[in-house]
Amino acid sequence: MRLAPAEHQAVMWEVRLREGDVGASVLNEFNHWRTAEAANEQAWNALQQRLSRIGGASRDTPAMARALRTPANERRRALRAAFGMLVLGCGAWGLREAAHGLGLDAEWQSAVGERGEGVLADGTPLAFDANSRIYLAGSAQSPLLRLHQGQVLVKSWPPRDDTLTVATADGAVSTEGATFNVGKLHARSVVSVSSGSALLRPQNGRPVLVPAGETFYFDRQAVHSAELPFAAVSAWTRGVCVADRMPLAELLEIFGRYRQGLLRASGRAAALQISGVFRLDDVERALLQVTDILPVRAQRYGRYLTVLSGL
Repeated sequence: MRLAPAEHQAVMWEVRLREGDVGASVLNEFNHWRTAEAANEQAWNALQQRLSRIGGASRDTPAMARALRTPANERRRALRAAFGMLVLGCGAWGLREAAHGLGLDAEWQSAVGERGEGVLADGTPLAFDANSRIYLAGSAQSPLLRLHQGQVLVKSWPPRDDTLTVATADGAVSTEGATFNVGKLHARSVVSVSSGSALLRPQNGRPVLVPAGETFYFDRQAVHSAELPFAAVSAWTRGVCVADRMPLAELLEIFGRYRQGLLRASGRAAALQISGVFRLDDVERALLQVTDILPVRAQRYGRYLTVLSGL
């Protein structure tokens, strides 16, 4: 069974709007498509509702809830089965690609608004932020956690006999014994160490030692020291986001881990820097804080897309 034209276009728009900053021309084009025909609006809303259920926000998907509590191999099978019941007309290849795109095949995956916990084979505990996706590689002795999105806090202390590594698209952080936080943000990553030390290796840059009490932002090329303490970087474990001159696009991505739908910043607004403390259990109020602090306004396009643009 093939997707109807409007359903296919809705999927394409979902992918396009998730790719990055949304400019005015893209928003106008999306809004024109969405309102041009009733079938387009219906297809968009139906897709968002299905994705909302897959993400775990809806309580009427017990298959998903059960799957997230099972071992990795069993969970993958259960998640694919539940996903297959929710999304029709996608064929085997499309189902496989969509499952990977949504992180349903990850060893650890959390729903929007729901933080999670896990344990490595050697007993090392880890906690991960809402809407996070972590794949396990390496060996049982030297595990490699590939953090595709979200944040993870690892308590690998006292010193271990091997190396534990957490990698993002920007680089890798390795330790032989540390309590540390690694996060994948909008256009960069962050690492903060509470105890012990870790070695940060950006993809194309020089390695940097991260001692206890230090925080660094890094991308593929460079590493930058930050003044934020570990308690601030890991505040998500307490349902709080602490921003210190954070780009608005980055803050909205963090908010998006706790709120269904898409949050985007348009044009120059994406690069505006903001500082403040925001409660993640009330993103709507946090958005009001943002519009009070910055010269931006929030525009809503239907139920599932909100864009902040400059005044």
